[in-house]
Amino acid sequence: MTTSQSPLRVLKAQASNIAHLLKVVERGDNVTEDAGGKIAASLAKGVAKVAIAMDEKVIILDIAWSTVKTSSEVALAEYVLKLMRGSRETSH
Repeated sequence: MTTSQSPLRVLKAQASNIAHLLKVVERGDNVTEDAGGKIAASLAKGVAKVAIAMDEKVIILDIAWSTVKTSSEVALAEYVLKLMRGSRETSH
């Protein structure tokens, strides 16, 4: 289990894996057996819901499949990493 203070390389690896899986599903490749039909329902609904369990928090990521499609795997990984580290963007 990781925390927001875990080594950066560990958090980057996890974020990259999540981004990779999102892109694989978006392309229509088979990641795992979808016995409950949740992946198919998510694609039909247009929104992916991903839960990231960390030691001190659980991050629920709702992201549109259209965003996954138009974003690069690297950009998705950076976004997930920011969430995992607790970084917040400030608006002026």
